[in-house]
Amino acid sequence: MIARIDTTSACVWMLLMALGLIAVSSATLHLANTQLNPYVLKHVFFMIVAVAVFIAMLQIPLSVVNRFHKIFFLLILLLSILVLIPWIGLEAGGGRRWIDLKFATLQVSEFARLLIPLFVAGHIAANKDALTTRTGAVIKLVFLVGIVLGLIFLQPDFGSVVLIGLVTIGMLFLAGARMRDLILIGILALPAFGYFLYERRNRLAAYLDTWSHASDEGYQLSQSLIAFGRGEFTGQGLGDGVQKVLYLPTPHNDFIFAVIVEEVGFVGGAFILAVLLGLVFRCIWIGKKALESEHHFAGYVCYGAGLMLGLQSFIHIGVAMGALPTKGLTLPFLSYGGNSLIVSSALVALVCRAHLEITKPKVPNV
Repeated sequence: MIARIDTTSACVWMLLMALGLIAVSSATLHLANTQLNPYVLKHVFFMIVAVAVFIAMLQIPLSVVNRFHKIFFLLILLLSILVLIPWIGLEAGGGRRWIDLKFATLQVSEFARLLIPLFVAGHIAANKDALTTRTGAVIKLVFLVGIVLGLIFLQPDFGSVVLIGLVTIGMLFLAGARMRDLILIGILALPAFGYFLYERRNRLAAYLDTWSHASDEGYQLSQSLIAFGRGEFTGQGLGDGVQKVLYLPTPHNDFIFAVIVEEVGFVGGAFILAVLLGLVFRCIWIGKKALESEHHFAGYVCYGAGLMLGLQSFIHIGVAMGALPTKGLTLPFLSYGGNSLIVSSALVALVCRAHLEITKPKVPNV
């Protein structure tokens, strides 16, 4: 079994985990009031849990996962409802996105990034012909996912809504859904998109004219851009960034890429981007191989994992660079946060499991 694990994906995953520990250590250096940085200690704990989840996921046949894809949808639907109930969901930062489990907090939108692609992959695998020939079948799937996205929108977590919505459409496109059906979905989504723009009009204005709003809505973005400017080609030196100390909010979460670039420059930022892109393309490649060998669910799971990790990285980096309006999304494996690290590791584990199954030696007929 170990010999058939995709060593490329596993090694890139471990490299990103290690880089994430270094990034979190540097980004939280000024926040530690004791000799032992509590953020680093918690992140190490999250890494241990993520490794345990990775190993556990490798043991589960994807046929078993596929069997429960409808249960996954019902589970995330239930969690999305529960988190909105005041005495169950925890409110922080103007949103109600977490459920207190006493021993930890569960961020519902993070686990939606794992469970929704599994549901979509299972649904596509079971209804491939209908999804490529019937408009109603595509609308039905998007409607089901849209119910969960609507509940996540109420938390509110706009970044996760956009991310999961794009991943769902991307999976349908890769599965062969007709372009006219996808365009129709886009047209039907226009009212929701218009409302989204209205609700985020202040952030949109800050995105379009950042420096005129540098003291209010554009504060985070302007400070992030200053960090990029200070990084230049080789950076200020690991641990020597100043934007994280006094200026950049949540430097260890939503803007960790800005901290990385300030300290290790264009060279370091480009290296991280290349590693992330390598992992994404590896996921897509394994997905293609899985479909070619008639492992349909495995193939669509790999597509979903690749799209999720790729689009999340793209949005995080785009926001930090000012190429996209500000959204609160972590950078996979590198941002501080247990939910994100565990979910991202689970996605890679599913890809490794798919590779293991499609390379399983055939038993010769006697």
